[in-house]
Amino acid sequence: MVITTEPANHPDTDLQEVASRHDSATAAMDRLARALDTIPLLCAEIIRLRRRLASTLNDLRNLIAAARATLSADADGERDALYYLRDELQAQGQLPPEHRERP
Repeated sequence: MVITTEPANHPDTDLQEVASRHDSATAAMDRLARALDTIPLLCAEIIRLRRRLASTLNDLRNLIAAARATLSADADGERDALYYLRDELQAQGQLPPEHRERP
C-alpha cells in the first residue's frame, strides 16, 4: 500500500506569507526603535525648558519685588524711588546704558 496524500497533521505552511510577516514585523520593530530613540532627546528638551521656566519665574518674582519696593519708596517720599526697579532691570541685563547711572 502506497500513501499518496499528506497526513492531516502536517498542514501546508505558506513560506512566502511567513517571510512577508517577518519582514513586516522587522520593519515595525525598526520604526518603534527609532521612535524610542527620540525619548532621551525629548527628556533633555523638557529638562532644558523646565530650567528656563524656573529662571523666567525667578526673574518675574524679582521684578515684582522691585516694583513693590519702588511703589513703597515712592509712597515714603524717597528721592529716587525708581532705584529699586532700575537695579533689578540692570541685574537682569534689561536696562539700557543711558539709564544705568543714578541721578
